[in-house]
Amino acid sequence: MKFRLHPVLLPLFVFLAVMDGLAAYATVFVSLLVHEAGHILAALFFGMRIRSVTIYPYGGELIIPRKEEHPKPAQFLLALGGPAATALLLAAAWTVPFPGAEDVIRVQLVILLVNLLPVLPLDGGQALLVLLESESSRHADHTAFVLFSIAFLLTGCGLLLTGLPETMLLLALAVFLCLQNISAFRYRRYRRVYDRLKRKILT
Repeated sequence: MKFRLHPVLLPLFVFLAVMDGLAAYATVFVSLLVHEAGHILAALFFGMRIRSVTIYPYGGELIIPRKEEHPKPAQFLLALGGPAATALLLAAAWTVPFPGAEDVIRVQLVILLVNLLPVLPLDGGQALLVLLESESSRHADHTAFVLFSIAFLLTGCGLLLTGLPETMLLLALAVFLCLQNISAFRYRRYRRVYDRLKRKILT
């Protein structure tokens, strides 16, 4: 299993260092690692092979070959493994007082709320897609959900623009997620061809 940090984190670290916010982001970064550990534990529990783990500013991404071949309940619980770990950390910070607990609670709430938004590639979107897509129209369902995610995020960007400069980080995150979905939409045909070739090889 390969572990890597997404390149976008480097300019983020530099920006936070210049703005004297690097120490505060350390809490966020550790929280993201705990969140991703929840996904990893869920994947291992269901016998999924993890090829790589990439940490993004909002969370992480696990590359699991043939994930769609696992039962839907396993895929659904995999998507919720990260939020479950974040919720446990939130509960611990709420019940056990320690210096900086308020900051930890605030960070967990933001990570939990952001990751449960019903858009791809966030956990809420992944869980909802598992429930909505069917085997007979999997690619069409995925494409429709990608388009929904783009529309949702563009609407969110418009709303966040009205709150600048306080909403700058959330706006940057929304733009980043929107670009990811646009990229997924552009390469949807290649994904369909790849899945067909993989199915032929397996059969």
